[in-house]
Amino acid sequence: MSHTKLIALDFSGQVFAHKLNFISGILAKHNIEISCLLANTSIDTEQLNHCGYKIHKDQIIQFYQNVLKLNISNISVLIGAAIKPKHYGLYGCTLLCCKNLRQSLAFAIRYHHLVTKTVNMSLHDHSSGKLCFRFEDLLQETEVAKFNIELQCVIVLSLVRHCLNDHSFTFESLNLTCNEGNNVELLKDFFGCPITYQHQHNEFVFNHKQWDLKTAQSNPIAMPLLLNQCDNLLSKFSTKNEFLNTINHWIRANMHTELCTEHLANELCMTPRTLRRRLSEQGTSFSSMVKDLRCTSAKKLLTETDLTIEDIGCSLGFNDVSNFRAAFKKWTGETPSTIRQYF
Repeated sequence: MSHTKLIALDFSGQVFAHKLNFISGILAKHNIEISCLLANTSIDTEQLNHCGYKIHKDQIIQFYQNVLKLNISNISVLIGAAIKPKHYGLYGCTLLCCKNLRQSLAFAIRYHHLVTKTVNMSLHDHSSGKLCFRFEDLLQETEVAKFNIELQCVIVLSLVRHCLNDHSFTFESLNLTCNEGNNVELLKDFFGCPITYQHQHNEFVFNHKQWDLKTAQSNPIAMPLLLNQCDNLLSKFSTKNEFLNTINHWIRANMHTELCTEHLANELCMTPRTLRRRLSEQGTSFSSMVKDLRCTSAKKLLTETDLTIEDIGCSLGFNDVSNFRAAFKKWTGETPSTIRQYF
């Protein structure tokens, strides 16, 4: 199997709010007021449960910070284990109709934008000759990164168990980049497999036999119709973010220079004020997009090239390597040297 990565590691514009709505519902059963979860998010309480409601990254980060303030030790398992395919509407229905684990995971990757995408997911060959399903944090906020990855891992296993109709199913192992927390035993009990911490990737490892496990509700007749609907929704979603994609391309092409809204606005034949307004309508800003792309590019260059840290910083527009190191530490909570030594 070749390396599969269908969507770039960027967080552009807005995403659907399904996951936040679901989390609110689960915690409400534990007497957690929704007002506590939505504090400082500017999320419309009335709109949150509407299937088309969208939110931006900063709102998700604040929401997750509010969840973590509850100090519930098993919060990721409490939330993620309760999720079922039915909670995802069309996406969940299509997931159930996939014929085997291979198709289910491939579908999850390709259509992840139809739900609340907070991680990038990809399939890889593992060094041991096995397979791995990898997760990369898209929120890039140190305070919530561990929770974001843990929650996604729990959700994926919960969904897989429902699709296979096998609630004892486990992957062979789980690797996590974070340090051990206070919930080590709780996670081990839920995942039912060995967990390795401080690994270079967040990933489930599994064998080729598991790859072909049949799903319980496979429906080859409904599948093409459902995929067509998913494609239509994905196309509409992509079109709405075309403006942001254009800006992303411009930032990448000019990242080594001094980036400013005036230059970009001139390129787009609009005023800086109009540019800021349109970005605000998409739930983002020029500075936020520059930061996210620089962080993503820095990680890629650090892990996939032999360029010096000074050269990498220079290619990303930093005139001083110490400024690059400080910025990278702020973005990821790690130093460039630490990230590089993992690979």
